[in-house]
Amino acid sequence: MFQLRCGVLAALFGVAISAAAQISLPEPDPLARMRQAAATNTQACSESEISACAQAAPKIIANALGASPLAENLRRLTDEIGGRLTGSPAMGQAVEWALAAFREAGVDDVHTEKFTIPNTWSEGATRIEILSPSPFPVHAVSVAWSPATPTNGIEANIVDAGTGAADDFTRLGTSARGAILLVHTDVLRTFDDLFAEYLRNPGIVARAVSAGASAILWMGTRPGILLYRHLTGLGLDGSVEKLPQGIVAREDAERLARDLAANQRVRVRLELPNRIGGPVEQQNVVAEIRGRERPNEFVVLGAHLDSFELGTGALDNGCNAALVIEAARDIHLTGLRPKRSIRFVLFSGEEEGMLGSWAYVRAHHDELDRTDAAIVFDEGSGRVTGFSLGGRRDAEPEVRQALSPVESWDVSRLTYDTILGTDNLDFLLEGVPNLVANQEEANYVTNYHAASDTYDKVDIPNLKRNTAVAGVLAFSLAEFAKPLGPRLSRAEIEALLKQTGLDSQLKTLEVWPSWEGGQRGRKQ
Repeated sequence: MFQLRCGVLAALFGVAISAAAQISLPEPDPLARMRQAAATNTQACSESEISACAQAAPKIIANALGASPLAENLRRLTDEIGGRLTGSPAMGQAVEWALAAFREAGVDDVHTEKFTIPNTWSEGATRIEILSPSPFPVHAVSVAWSPATPTNGIEANIVDAGTGAADDFTRLGTSARGAILLVHTDVLRTFDDLFAEYLRNPGIVARAVSAGASAILWMGTRPGILLYRHLTGLGLDGSVEKLPQGIVAREDAERLARDLAANQRVRVRLELPNRIGGPVEQQNVVAEIRGRERPNEFVVLGAHLDSFELGTGALDNGCNAALVIEAARDIHLTGLRPKRSIRFVLFSGEEEGMLGSWAYVRAHHDELDRTDAAIVFDEGSGRVTGFSLGGRRDAEPEVRQALSPVESWDVSRLTYDTILGTDNLDFLLEGVPNLVANQEEANYVTNYHAASDTYDKVDIPNLKRNTAVAGVLAFSLAEFAKPLGPRLSRAEIEALLKQTGLDSQLKTLEVWPSWEGGQRGRKQ
């Protein structure tokens, strides 16, 4: 989906969160356990554990880098099944693909776990007809989970809403009421641009609703008539957006803007005959290699299986779904078992608000005290440079030790930011140590959620190396005597949210009420 890194974006919220020392914590210090663990955990494992990891790591690496079904598995997922919108028939086919691939990998147990999403959604025949001044073909798609327009569409004037800032709506005044708003955007180039877009859009939607607009047309952020799809609204709970919205190819949107700047009256008919259904069951796919000594303790390695459907979901996130399956195969082929169980999970519903991983933590609530770590991959096939530790500095010694077999690959960039927008979130909100792979941007952002996100964009050699990193890390953490860190209490989690600024992002995206109300996250 998207990875909002709090340390990068603090300025967007007008708060200074660059260092933990800037937060006044209540007494006693809720995070004292973390700091003490970080100070004392200078040796991640004993000599015998290092020996076990030393035996497994070269075998995992050789299996990952050698001949494997990884590329063919990914081809089947992307070229044969294609885009996998949550709740769609293609998503059901993807679940069957994952079950078969995990079974072929030879792991101990493979099954699905059902949960319910509140709405299904699919795009109808999106159409924008220029009624005046001069007709021209407009390339556009619906925003995901946008409501449908009325049967005959919406006929209205387009007004230029600038970037959708509060000042722009003040300028528009009553002219926004009943109008279709054209919102300008910057060209998307970097992760930071993407994060800023996700955090800016909810406020624009809220202002448009308050102003009485009939719809929003977003100027595409990609040149070359490249269309893409994602959510723009609030809540990350699978709910339908608050008003009809479309994304217009950048060049077409700029032409509309030029007509408006020339004081021409631009009137259009917008048709979004989207199909919205009620609640439906979806499935996470879960596989396991059972631990030899502590089978009821777990390290989770996961990625999301769903995608948007304009492309075939190769970078986001088919390549990493295939990585998780391949890591399971590579570990199984070593013939070695770690102390703890490794659970491999492919989540559904990530694009609509991490619905599958949220369902997972609810279903496995009684196991969370015994879940040592959740490792998530969700940034395409760019080279892994390290991991975000979710604000948990106490996890650093063990993570560095676990990565030592692949240290020559320069994977030591450990960051302490907290990430909102991928499947680590609900583990973090439950106090479970969580790691998200830091990866080079490569071609991920330019193809993000776009029609161009196809198999040919995946760097297979990089993906194989990333698989080796994932397998070595998961095995090592499952082998170590000490847990990666304590499960945090609710008070400790809330202190961490404030310390890292994640609370501000949760409020911006309207997830904070579900945390405060106890619907999401640890309750005590």
